[in-house]
Amino acid sequence: MSTALFGLVPDLLSRLLTGPDLGGLLQVANFSWFQLLPGVADGHLLEPLGIHDHGGHTAVAVLGAWLVCGFVILLALLGRMGLNRARAQGGLQQYVPSGGFSVVDLFDVFVGAIRNLAGTMLEEHDVKKLFPLFGGLFLYIFFCNALGLLPGMLPPTENISNNFAMASVVLVTYLGIGLGRNPGPFIKHLAGPIIWLAPLIMSIELLGLLVIRPGSLSLRLMGNIVGDHMVLGIMSDLTKAVIPSLFLALGTFVSFLQAFVFTLLSIIYVSMSIVHDDHH
Repeated sequence: MSTALFGLVPDLLSRLLTGPDLGGLLQVANFSWFQLLPGVADGHLLEPLGIHDHGGHTAVAVLGAWLVCGFVILLALLGRMGLNRARAQGGLQQYVPSGGFSVVDLFDVFVGAIRNLAGTMLEEHDVKKLFPLFGGLFLYIFFCNALGLLPGMLPPTENISNNFAMASVVLVTYLGIGLGRNPGPFIKHLAGPIIWLAPLIMSIELLGLLVIRPGSLSLRLMGNIVGDHMVLGIMSDLTKAVIPSLFLALGTFVSFLQAFVFTLLSIIYVSMSIVHDDHH
């Protein structure tokens, strides 16, 4: 037994010194069960939409996003059913938490957390109107990130198009609120305080508004999720027990953190369009 144990030492040192097979890691890390569906791996699934999908990466991201949307809708329906059961009790009893853990309790904590976060920068009536956006973003991003922790699944947030679509929704909300509520102060803010510098300042502001902000939101999320997924793959290749579990826990934390950061920045961006009338 001791001879076999000592025989493993050179092999372990060799793997640590030479490092993992990055080509194999990337190939395994890019595998998805969705690639077994007809038309995904060969890139033909999205051809009717005019999308030339090399390797099926876009199709995998789209199918993963649909899966996450279906799961979030299912959670929402379960939460609504639980809320209806609680309301059916009537009186003060409907506000008493159930004895065990339920989906209603989960949503109660989640709604309170998002509303408190948004309430630090927005008025209460704005929080009520915009909660579906912020709450939906957090849930969608978190479960997209967490999908990559399952064997044979890839997180849709590794796809820049998926992330840019979410950032575009935040941008449209920003512009809609700014131009809809206070168009004069909003445009004046973009033009700057000096009239003869207005073309230059507005060009810079529009560049930041239309390109830099959506791009930073999208690339930040993509970069962190891609990095986390690669680290998990490397550590799983080096060892098969204990350590991968630790990195799964780290991946869960990263999934939550990146959803929180994206949601927080979205709240900040939207709040900036609301308070422009206070600056002038």
